[in-house]
Amino acid sequence: MNLKHEQNKLFQLLEFTTGLVQLNFIFFITLLPVITIFPALYALTAVTRQWSVHRDYSVFRSYIHFFKEALQYHLKFGILWTFTLLFLLIDFFIIRHLETGQTFLFTGLSIVSLFFLAISVFLFPILSHYELKKKDALKLALFSSIRYGYVLLFSFLLLTTLCILAYQSPLYLLFGFSFVIFLTTKLYLHQLDCTMLKS
Repeated sequence: MNLKHEQNKLFQLLEFTTGLVQLNFIFFITLLPVITIFPALYALTAVTRQWSVHRDYSVFRSYIHFFKEALQYHLKFGILWTFTLLFLLIDFFIIRHLETGQTFLFTGLSIVSLFFLAISVFLFPILSHYELKKKDALKLALFSSIRYGYVLLFSFLLLTTLCILAYQSPLYLLFGFSFVIFLTTKLYLHQLDCTMLKS
């Protein structure tokens, strides 16, 4: 057994776990203003993408850098995305208080919301990994939601599992969400890069 090698692996695991906790903490802090949802998700995804590609587990400086990058380069798009998200959430709230047509409206809104979430799962890794126009990024996200449906299913399963675990113990929230984003981003970008190499 190579003791030094085992110690290095243990150190990397501890560094990674600590990084997840730190990343989750700063992510939830920057979510508090609500209007910062888009740059916070962008920064979270960009940091986990950096971990996956470069194995650089730095957190705070990288997160702030990517957060500012989202505000600088994706401000208008981020506002539109945030407005759409809030619009969907408000609609769900309104439908709950309707007396008629609730089932039909709820079903339709649920389908639209799932489509929006599916696009978003792929959109953030695309924006952080490639320099594309917003229109092209949206097209690629739409294509990915069809071509890489298994990644989408994997992401939703991880989020569902996290919700169940967090309900039993909130401690899972210390690192859970950033870990889900890390796994989803790593898997998706790997599959996407392989597809582009073949084409």
